[in-house]
Amino acid sequence: MVFSLFGGKQHCRHIAAEQDVTEELFALLAEAREIYLHDVVAGGKRYGRFVDDFINSHRYIDCGNVVCRNCHAMNLHIAKVLLTDLAERTRLLFVADTFSFENCMELKRMYDISDPGSPADRDETGFSLNAPPISFGCDLTKEQMTGIVACANTYHLFCVSTVRMEDMEALFACKRGFQIRVNNIRHVAVLFDALLERSYIQAHWQSVLARGGFLLSKDGKRTVSATSLSSALSATRNKMTSVAYGIRKAVSELDE
Repeated sequence: MVFSLFGGKQHCRHIAAEQDVTEELFALLAEAREIYLHDVVAGGKRYGRFVDDFINSHRYIDCGNVVCRNCHAMNLHIAKVLLTDLAERTRLLFVADTFSFENCMELKRMYDISDPGSPADRDETGFSLNAPPISFGCDLTKEQMTGIVACANTYHLFCVSTVRMEDMEALFACKRGFQIRVNNIRHVAVLFDALLERSYIQAHWQSVLARGGFLLSKDGKRTVSATSLSSALSATRNKMTSVAYGIRKAVSELDE
């Protein structure tokens, strides 16, 4: 059973193997991701409204086969649980650069081991309102923050004419709703990695940036994922540039 869900069309080729069921789940989640990025991330639609609209618009398929209809209903239920009860991990995978079949299976395994329960209250981005606040665990002085601002401006880390003190204070304070476009993701990753090496921030900085949605891609169309930050850092470590060395040197001088 394979469904083409994109563009509002839902066609069914009758179930032939278990793989067909997982392929339909992948198609459902892949479409949910595209709509999420377009309507919620880019368009500002409330997350709860997005979930309701997506589920309600996919309840029925153009197929009279009972097995196909039951499998679709089951997959739609899985998608609803992933988008509600398990929204935080689902959202993090949705904002990554790509969404693969393996990502789909990761979410399915997360669904399989989860306990049924009432969905938690969530904000417009899909995060639990009762979740603990996100934080870099840092306590930077005014002088250190001034050095970070100078570094950001010297190496043009962000897509603004001049990075202001208020910008970096909002970023490192994880201010709700703050976002800034990244000019070069590798250089930004080097900055945070250098801050970690000097114990200015804690090791979970990648997940903090991703969960908070603080960094936007250069074109401003999506938030930078933890996977993208990790890949950028690995690429930089494999081939250090003069800019990367300069950023690390600037961080090493923050206490001088």
